[in-house]
Amino acid sequence: MTVGGPTTSTAAVFASFGWDKLNIMFRPTSILVQVVGLAAVALCLEGSQTPPDRKSERLETPRMITATILRLEELLDAAESHHRLATVEQLIADDYWGITVGGGVIAKSDVLAAVGGREEATSQSTEREVRVLENAAVYTALVLDRGIHDKTQEPYTLATRVMDVWQKRGREWKLVNDQATGVTLDRAAK
Repeated sequence: MTVGGPTTSTAAVFASFGWDKLNIMFRPTSILVQVVGLAAVALCLEGSQTPPDRKSERLETPRMITATILRLEELLDAAESHHRLATVEQLIADDYWGITVGGGVIAKSDVLAAVGGREEATSQSTEREVRVLENAAVYTALVLDRGIHDKTQEPYTLATRVMDVWQKRGREWKLVNDQATGVTLDRAAK
């Protein structure tokens, strides 16, 4: 029993208007149109992607890293000898710390203060080696420093074995740690 008049099934109403949802969704032509549309959208999205930067993907070989570290060490030695503060500032990491020949611990600010001084010195490095790690490199060398002490005005010669740790930070190599150990001049000559 229905209230309000004769009953008509819902399916019959939709069928009379041609709204058979199942018939529309599964027609072979509509499926084909949907698949082609999705494929076109996928191709457009794939084509709109930003191409990867091929230069940044290129990995540095150990030989390339070794050459870079040796060049940076030469640059750092020259900058320290000629009081080029900006170059030293750029090469040394802000969180750098080092251990001096006397066992003291120094920070970047201490290195910059020394470089900014008036002491004249030259450095000669031999027995230079670089050991490449994942994103770091360890540099070792025998260094012979000669100069005039700024306070006493006396000439000096200092031989040290150094170990510097460089780390790749972003696209740049930074000196993050070093240690110097004094050696006698006769041992340095060997």
